Amino acid sequence: MEHPLNDSLRRRWLRGALCMAAALPMLPLHAQTKRKLTIGVTAVSDFGLAFVAQERKLFDKQGLEATLQRITLTSNIPAGLVSNSIQIGGITPPVFLQAIDSGIDLVGIACGATYVSAKKTIGVVAKAGGPVAVAQDLIGRKFGVPGLNGNLHLLVRRWLRRSGVDDKRVSFIEVALPNLPQVLAGGSVDAIVHVEPFIARMLQSGGSQLVAGFSEGLPDGWATVVYAATREWAMANLPAVTGFRAALADALQATRDDEAGARADIGKHLNLPEPVQRAMPMANFDVALNQAQLRFWSDTMGEQGMLKKQPSLGSVILA
Repeated sequence: MEHPLNDSLRRRWLRGALCMAAALPMLPLHAQTKRKLTIGVTAVSDFGLAFVAQERKLFDKQGLEATLQRITLTSNIPAGLVSNSIQIGGITPPVFLQAIDSGIDLVGIACGATYVSAKKTIGVVAKAGGPVAVAQDLIGRKFGVPGLNGNLHLLVRRWLRRSGVDDKRVSFIEVALPNLPQVLAGGSVDAIVHVEPFIARMLQSGGSQLVAGFSEGLPDGWATVVYAATREWAMANLPAVTGFRAALADALQATRDDEAGARADIGKHLNLPEPVQRAMPMANFDVALNQAQLRFWSDTMGEQGMLKKQPSLGSVILA
């Protein structure tokens, strides 16, 4: 027969355990074990919500010990996800969809930003007074892009085709995004495609000009960047995915409430001087990812023969 004292102790321990379990969610986050997370991003302002979340400790608020890892080329993100050197990758939609098309099981877990044509945050830049002023001038010339088959490369090819130029008559050279202005200035390429705030910085410093016609005809609403993970990791770490999304949502609200502060946070991560921070157009940040944001890319990639089959967009987005 069990001793009454043992039964009493067991009941006491059980009550204590239940009380501790109930109290755990109320403990401050620093008293809980944080989930470690490495997020790969490239040096563009479209990842601004991640920069704001990091500066304002919004990942910590969600129980995430997040590290932002700078990756030079977006085309390296899928390999980083597969190797688990990063768990979440900020990636351009074409690289994301092409990785899936090649058999890598990735899922989109959040949007980063969407395109608004009125902001003209993307542009083709050439030397001021040089031989390239319109699309037709690029025939037979060298063009620098930050990642072959990435966002900007596809957009330039789309623009060339709609301008009556065979994009196969243009030589595309892959250049790391931060190095594009120097490569153009040095004469290794005749034109580049770049993004704000770097375009404004180039134009302000002199020696560069925008090539006419590029921004016209681009529709609104497509995702400029998304955050992706392997399906295996995402399904095994749903609380981390939920916390990551919540941190971005908090960063979005913080950006709306304090745009000047958000500019400073983003500028810090992009190493921008204060005058450029103030002048840069803010990306149209968004968190929720949907099929419409990716359809522009799947259609464009289909036109350019980059996909073996059209993806089922609903299946590549983690609800």
